[in-house]
Formats: sequence, C-alpha cells, structure tokens
Amino acid sequence: MNSWVNRVGSRIDVEVLEESALAMAQSTIQNAMDEARVSKADLADRMECHRSLVTRMLSGSHNLTVRTMSRALAACGYEIRFQRVPLVWYWGAQAAPPAQKALPAPAGSTMPVTMEMAGLVVPA
Repeated sequence: MNSWVNRVGSRIDVEVLEESALAMAQSTIQNAMDEARVSKADLADRMECHRSLVTRMLSGSHNLTVRTMSRALAACGYEIRFQRVPLVWYWGAQAAPPAQKALPAPAGSTMPVTMEMAGLVVPA
C-alpha cells in the first residue's frame, strides 16, 4: 500500500489522508443537510435508504462511495465537485530556518526598532 508513497518524496501516512478525506466528505454532507434544513430521517427518505445508513455515513463507520455522497448531496439540492490539490505533508520534522541574531541599536539612537531588528520573525 505504501509503495506509491515513497515515490512522492516524503513519508506520508496514507491512513491519515484517507481519514481526513472521509471527514471532509462527512462534513460536506452535514453542512448541506444543515443549509437545506434536512433531517437524517428526511435524507434517508429522499435517498430511499434506511436511516441507519445515514447515521453510519455521518458517524464515520461507513466508507462513503462517490455514488453515496453524490446521492446524499443531491437529496439536499447540491451536487458534488472535486478539486485536486498538490500533496503537502507537514507531519514530519522540518528543519527550522536559522535564527537571525539581532544587534542592539547603539545607545541614544533614535532609530526605530522594527520587529526584524528585535529578532522577531513575522511570517509573511
């Protein structure tokens, strides 16, 4: 399973990616239900399935298929759209940029001290 991951260039926990995708799918369905004011029972009726499927689908105990997700969103008046994005993995240890040493301003200086001068690095 992890053989393709090594080609990406870093250690990636595929299970974390899968669970994250499933959580995003579940929240997308839940948000659609909330916005459309559709209850679990109403969604089950509209999907022509048992309410227990809807409960499992939203609890994470059901592995959603594209078809099931599409049907759930359609029942709420939405359609599914996919977007691919580059894989960015931040779980591994990353080297911190070298610390910049700040030099104190000469005594009696009227030069304003900026955050960079004070040794604080503010991300852009």
